[in-house]
This record gives sequence, structure tokens and C-alpha cells, in this order.
Amino acid sequence: MDYGVSGTLAVHTADEEVSMSDITTVLGEGTVTVEFDESFYPKDAIYGAAYVFIDRCYVHLDRAGDKRVRVTLRAKSGKPADGEALAGELQNELLGQAWRLSIAAENRQLIESITSRALGGAAGPPGLDELLAMDIDEATAFDDPLGIAMSWEEKYKKKGAADEGADAPKADASASSDAAEPNAAGEKSS
Repeated sequence: MDYGVSGTLAVHTADEEVSMSDITTVLGEGTVTVEFDESFYPKDAIYGAAYVFIDRCYVHLDRAGDKRVRVTLRAKSGKPADGEALAGELQNELLGQAWRLSIAAENRQLIESITSRALGGAAGPPGLDELLAMDIDEATAFDDPLGIAMSWEEKYKKKGAADEGADAPKADASASSDAAEPNAAGEKSS
């Protein structure tokens, strides 16, 4: 599929509309209109290029005739826009969008393969058939090599009951000594 643009660019004022190629650019009062044969660019490329301009221009897409598309850009700011620059940017963006679509089409199989592999691992737990097909016997049924089934208390328990008993009185003693000490204002806390 060929997305190339042939011919020369014709730029005219609103009064004169003489087309020297298949791409016609008309500079109007505060607007710029670009008209071209729709066979030059895929429809998605036209929409993509128009979308790039919606942050700074009002964009109007229209059918200009049989197999012809008209794109009209009008600046959102009250300032007059450089029509020739907008027309050139639109044509460049049309070409860029068409190229991106071409690359995506050529690499579609690779993209789908990578995506399916990435999402395949995130498919979730195995289904019932897969669970039944697993070789699980009494020796391996309750193995927990990662320690997932262990409770937090078991995993992080203190080292011996003697340590627990020794820590408790110290905590009480420190609490009572804090109560007897004056705070920053010189008052005793209760």
C-alpha cells in the first residue's frame, strides 16, 4: 500500500482556488483549508492528524466531493494564525500518521505475539482441569517452600519465651518512670 504524496503544493487565497496538484490549500480569513484525494491517506491517518490540532485549532472535516476530503483549521486563540504554517504542519502530520499506520500494520503479528505473552502470565490461577492434571500426592500436598501459609506472628516471633517475659517488666518500668518525669512545661504528667 502506497501512502506517498505526489505532486506539488498549491497555496492560494480565498478568492483564487486554482489547483496545481491533488492537494489544494486555501488560506481564508482566520482559517486554512486543505483539500486532498482520500486515496492518499487512510481514514485513520486523517483522523489522527486532525486530532493533533484540536488543542490549538477548531478542526472541521468534510467531504469536498467524490473521494475528496476537506480539512478546515481555525485557531482557537483570538490571534490570526499563520495559515501556511498550519497547512504545512497538517500535511506533515498526515504523512506521519500514515507512516505510523503502515509500520503498525507491518508489525501487527509481532505486537500481538508480545502482548499475548505478556498477558498470558497474568491470566490468573490455573483452571480446574489444570489443577486436576497436576501430580500432587500426600507428600507434596502441603509443601510451602515460600512460607506463604505462615502467619505473621510465626514468621516474626521473638526468639524464645524468656525474652518476652524480660521485655514486659522493662516496658512497665519505663512507662512508670515517664510518668514521674516533668514535661517541657515543668509539670508532671499523670
